[in-house]
Amino acid sequence: YPQKDAEGIKETIVLGQDENGKDIEVEGFYLKDNTTWTKEKPYVVYGFVGVPEGKTLMVEKGARVHFHKNSGMLADKGATVKMLGEIGEEIVLEGDRLEPAYSNIAGQWSTLWLRSGSTGNVLRNVIIRNNEIGIIADSLSNGNIPTLELHDVQIYNTTTFGLLGRYAHILAENLVIGNNGTSSLACSNGGKYSFVHSTFGNFWSKSLRQYPAVLINNFKVSKVNGSDVISASNLYQADFINCIIDGSQSIEFLLEKVEGTVYKYRFVNSMLRFNDVNNKFKGNPLYDFEDADVYPNNIFNGTTDFINTVTNDYRIGEKSEGIGKADPVTAGKVPQDLLGAMRLPAPDMGAYQHIKKVN
Repeated sequence: YPQKDAEGIKETIVLGQDENGKDIEVEGFYLKDNTTWTKEKPYVVYGFVGVPEGKTLMVEKGARVHFHKNSGMLADKGATVKMLGEIGEEIVLEGDRLEPAYSNIAGQWSTLWLRSGSTGNVLRNVIIRNNEIGIIADSLSNGNIPTLELHDVQIYNTTTFGLLGRYAHILAENLVIGNNGTSSLACSNGGKYSFVHSTFGNFWSKSLRQYPAVLINNFKVSKVNGSDVISASNLYQADFINCIIDGSQSIEFLLEKVEGTVYKYRFVNSMLRFNDVNNKFKGNPLYDFEDADVYPNNIFNGTTDFINTVTNDYRIGEKSEGIGKADPVTAGKVPQDLLGAMRLPAPDMGAYQHIKKVN
């Protein structure tokens, strides 16, 4: 928690500047050095805990981190967060209200924010739930090192975004994101993204949802003298291979491009919810589903047969049309699903191999 000085004023962390150039401060504190958190006892965080430049926070398997209201974690430029859980000893990030009534309530804490210049961040076997934004990842790293790697990660019940990348480099395998008030995934302002055997299922029911489960654009909107100014960046890669994108709306992925920029994307061997009942996107070249270079071997508007979206159980049942339809070459690079089940020789689309439903 933030310490108080002699005058009783708590420590703060500067999150950025507002449109008038004034610092935006929140109660928070920085870790002093390289730090390791273990599973010996749960951690409870008040305010924002920051990883300073040049330092690493290592969170070991089985650790549990609870965040108070308006609290979160951030990594500064040159800082690194590594959370290395294992199957059966996942790392859990959630709120500090442990009563059963709060087990699936979104918005109980803020976010995990990997700020511009943060690099080498890796999350493996991690569960993030019940916050405002699951993860924010900013800026491309130098070279080919991803801003963020996600392996066997689950993100549930966020009031806005599950994963928000802003001109970031994100690599994800066996990622599941579900029930988000805005979008499960937003690849914003360009960048570089790769999602393999990942499931995005947005069945948010707490309020009206205006955006699809997956949103991909290459621009940002800023306020300058009270007016909106749009600035564009290149989208170097946005690959979705052996994935599922589904939800409660008829269209669950949206592509937005500023002309005259690089804008590369592919959907391969994936189940995609895109039922353009009003022909709103008819003739739009971004949605040329006959283009085999961009949309090979996909299933549109098929039956996913999720076990239970209300309880965030995004395993698929025996009626799923994605069974055995994943690309086996790609599956061979991620041979186990999120729970450790073997995919080969007949890999299913999404983060899980199918199971038999039990009534």
